[in-house]
Amino acid sequence: MYLSYYNLTEKPFQINTDPKFLWQGEKHKEALAMLKYGILDNRGFLFLAGDVGTGKTTLINTLTNQLGDQIIVAIVPDPGLEKIDFFNFVAAAFNFNRQFNSKGEFLVYFSRFLHKTHTNNKRVLLIIDESQKLTSELLEEIRLLSNIEKPDAKLINIFFVGQNEFIDILLKPENRALRQRITINYQIDPLTENETEQYIRHRLKVAGSQKNIFTSKAIHEIFAFSGGYPRLINIVCDHSLLTGYVKGKKAIDAGIVEECAKELKISPQTIEEKAIKPEAIKPEATKTKQEGRQKKGVGNKRKIAGYICLLSLLLLIAGHVHYSYDTKAMLVKQIFKISGEHVQKQEQTLQQPEESVQKQEQTLQQPEKSVQIKKQTLQVPLLPDQKLIIRFSYDSIELSSDAFEKLNLFASAMISNPDVGIVIKGYAGKLGGRPYNEKLSRFRANVVKSYLVARGVSPYKIKTFGMGPATQIEAPLERDRPGGIEKSSMPDRRVEIELDMR
Repeated sequence: MYLSYYNLTEKPFQINTDPKFLWQGEKHKEALAMLKYGILDNRGFLFLAGDVGTGKTTLINTLTNQLGDQIIVAIVPDPGLEKIDFFNFVAAAFNFNRQFNSKGEFLVYFSRFLHKTHTNNKRVLLIIDESQKLTSELLEEIRLLSNIEKPDAKLINIFFVGQNEFIDILLKPENRALRQRITINYQIDPLTENETEQYIRHRLKVAGSQKNIFTSKAIHEIFAFSGGYPRLINIVCDHSLLTGYVKGKKAIDAGIVEECAKELKISPQTIEEKAIKPEAIKPEATKTKQEGRQKKGVGNKRKIAGYICLLSLLLLIAGHVHYSYDTKAMLVKQIFKISGEHVQKQEQTLQQPEESVQKQEQTLQQPEKSVQIKKQTLQVPLLPDQKLIIRFSYDSIELSSDAFEKLNLFASAMISNPDVGIVIKGYAGKLGGRPYNEKLSRFRANVVKSYLVARGVSPYKIKTFGMGPATQIEAPLERDRPGGIEKSSMPDRRVEIELDMR
C-alpha cells in the first residue's frame, strides 16, 4: 500500500526470514564465522542461543545459503515430536522417500546414508530449530546419532538452535554427555540503539530507498519500544510506515512511532500491565458478618505465622551473605593448583547423580555442616592478579591435553562458586594481517568458553574478548627438536582467564 509513496520496491520490514535482508553487524558476522567454521571443520555438535525475536532463524537461512553443494542440510523446525515421528521427520528432511516403523530400521538406513555421503566427499548437517522444545529422552537419541562415525572422521554435524531456556536443559545431569560434546556455541544478544539505526537503514536500502525515512528521534523511540529485538523493530517500523502514508508524511517522526507503539501494545511494559489488578477480583458471593469475623481471626493467625517465616528467612539470608563473603575471600586469597585427583572425584560425582541429590538434600537439612563441607572442597581458586593461561599452537584453536586438564579443574571450581564471573581474553601472534589475528583471537576465547560451558559452567558468568596480536609475556624456552635451536614458545598465542571483579 505504501511502497510507491516511499519509493520502495518491496516491503522492508516483513517478519519473514529472507536472508537478503540480514544486516550483518559484528555479532552476526562473528556468529556466522564461528558456525561456518564449526561445520566445515566437522566439529560435531554446535549450539546457537538467543532470545525470542533476535534473528536466529534468519541467521541460519543465511548460513545454509553460504555452505555450498558439498554439504547436505536438513532442518527440523519443530522438534516437539515423539521419537519415531522425529526419526521420520529427519528422514523426510533428507529426502529418504520412505517411512520407518521402528528406531532400528531408521538407524540402519541412516547409517548407510551417512557412509555413502562420506564416500562421495560430502558432509551432512542436521539443524534442529526451537531446541528448547526437546525432551531429555529425545536429546539422548540425537546424541547417539553422532556415534555413527568412522575412526578417522565424523559423519554428521548436529546444530542446535534455540532460545536461552535450552541452556537450562543442557545443564541437567541427565544431559551431561551431550553437553560435553558441544564444541562451539554462540549467543545472540539484542541490538544496541546504534545497531538498531544501522539495521533500519540497511533494510530500507535493500527495499530500494535512498533516503532516511525515519528521523533520529523516531529511531530512538523504536529502540525504546523494541528493546533491540529485530522482530519487534520490524513490526513497529512497518506499522509506522503505514501510519505515515495515511497521514501523508514523507518522514516518520517520534510522534508517529509513539502512536504506533501504543496501538500495538505488545511491549514488555504492556505485558506487565496485563497482570491482574486488585479491583478486577470480584467476590464469588456475599458472606455473612459472622463468616467475615472468622476469616479475620484466621487471617490474623496467618499473618503472625507469616511474620515468623519472614524473620526466619531474613536470618537465613544473613547467614548466606556471610558465607558468600567468606567464600569469595577464600577464592581471592588462594592460589590456582592443578590436582588430577580432584578432577577424578568431580567425574565420579557426575557419574552418580542420585547419590549427589541425596547428599544435597542432607546438606539442606544441616546448614552448618554444609558450610564446613563447602569450605573444605574449595581447592581451585585464582588470585585476582594471577591469570590462568591456556596455550595454543601456531594458527590453531585446538586445545591441548594440558589445557583440558587445567580447564576441567577450573570448571569444577566455577561450579562450586556459581556467583563468581570470569573474563576470557584471546590473543594471537603478529604473523599475518591484523583482521585475521583479531578473528583468530576471538575464536580462541570462544573455544575456551564453549568447553567450560560444556563442563557445566553457566555462560552468563563468562565474558569473552578477542584482543588480537599482543605483546609477548615471559615464558620458558623450548627446543624444536633434540639438538635443535632453542626458541620462544610463542606465548602471545594464548587465552587468559581471570576473575571478573567488577
